[in-house]
Amino acid sequence: MSLLIVADADTLFPATTRGLLIYLDFGGLIRLHWSPMILDEVARALVDAGRKKTLDDAKAHEARMQDALPHALVATRDVQAQFASVAHAVRSAKDAHVAACAHYLIAANAYGGGQAVALVTRNTKDFRKGELAKLGIALRKPDEFLAALFQGDPQAFSAAFRHFRTDLSSRPQPDDLLARLHKDGQVQVAAALMSSLQAGTVEL
Repeated sequence: MSLLIVADADTLFPATTRGLLIYLDFGGLIRLHWSPMILDEVARALVDAGRKKTLDDAKAHEARMQDALPHALVATRDVQAQFASVAHAVRSAKDAHVAACAHYLIAANAYGGGQAVALVTRNTKDFRKGELAKLGIALRKPDEFLAALFQGDPQAFSAAFRHFRTDLSSRPQPDDLLARLHKDGQVQVAAALMSSLQAGTVEL
């Protein structure tokens, strides 16, 4: 069964990480989710960082993300309905919507079977890990999450990476795309992929 994840804006902001997560969903390893509020944060951050010229450009990119993964969106009203349930599990009110997005999937039994949800964020200090765990939400940093996912199924992960790489218009070499992933901060998983590539145990 695919792992359910909600990716925070800081996880979706770096382009290579964002693309890899989408292709990991395509490959069936994860079921990725976000909300309009998370996507709006990403869009505004891309403009502020100069990676998109205008908010319209960023919103067009956001629309392509939604087209790629139509199942990923958790509606604003569904997120807002969970604010009270997660208030005790966040240290910063500005991050409540991320935890609420994750909790919606549990409260709605969106996938059945009481499956836990991973909240993937670099900003772990703004959440109360123990309180989230009581709600069925596992707080994870993106690098550790991706490294564990690779270790769990190296061939499927590598196939998703390869699909992502070959779909890019620039068709980068594996080591170039791994360098980009490393630059995004995903150091552990980039190193694990490179080591496996050099050992000849995976194709990227």
